[in-house]
Amino acid sequence: KGKGKGKGKGKGKQQNQNQGKGKGKQQGGGGKKASKANQKPKKQQQRKQKEKVSSETGRRRRGKGTKGGQTKGKQIDIAQARLELIIRSKYQNPGKSQPTALESKICQLLVDLEASSRDLKPHLRDLGIVSARKINITQTKKAIVIFVPKLQHQKWQKLQDRLVRELEKKFSDEDVLFIAQRKVMKLCQINPKINAPRPRTQTITAVQNEILNDIVYPTKIVGKRTRFRVGGKRLLKVYLDPKDSKDIEQRIPTYEAVYRKLTKKNVKFLFPRYVI
Repeated sequence: KGKGKGKGKGKGKQQNQNQGKGKGKQQGGGGKKASKANQKPKKQQQRKQKEKVSSETGRRRRGKGTKGGQTKGKQIDIAQARLELIIRSKYQNPGKSQPTALESKICQLLVDLEASSRDLKPHLRDLGIVSARKINITQTKKAIVIFVPKLQHQKWQKLQDRLVRELEKKFSDEDVLFIAQRKVMKLCQINPKINAPRPRTQTITAVQNEILNDIVYPTKIVGKRTRFRVGGKRLLKVYLDPKDSKDIEQRIPTYEAVYRKLTKKNVKFLFPRYVI
């Protein structure tokens, strides 16, 4: 009997302890489950935020690195390169590879005129310039001298009136002149083996006379006179056609300054009272 009572008591104690442990475990498990349930929505929110951020960055990366973006950039580069090539084709100077800022601006204006007007497009397509210079006439006024190839000079003269008007609108308070690029051949440059005579068109006198005609164009030179002053100085008097006196009278100081700068000779332009 004692043994049975002891066993019964021990079993009851063990059952009570096991029940308490189970309850504690159940309560602990419930607490853990509740904490896990609270943590799950937080983790889901974080994942969603990460997905959104990653999707935005992915879209941005795709937009930057996609083929479409590359093709658009290439198209812009191709268009700019084509425009630069057209502008560069107007600069026809074999001795100089890169144009100055003034020369590139003139080339760009010529390309714009060629694109805007249908009348000038077929004529300006094959024409180009060799160089350009700015010459000071007074403190407030300047002149732009554009040198063109000699073989193209006659074609330039056909368009000169209109081109001068259009370019003077772009360059305010500046006169524009077109002069052919000519070469002066010195006597030391003649080959003694061939012993050929020097071309008359490449002498200093002929070149300076042609420069004078180019400066005054389209007005005709009616007469010339050389005055010898005391001390050996010379003054060239050039008489122009009086029909164009109203149009050219304001440009006479420009003609004199440009001719003096290019040839280092003094010149005076006049209009005769009568023409024989």
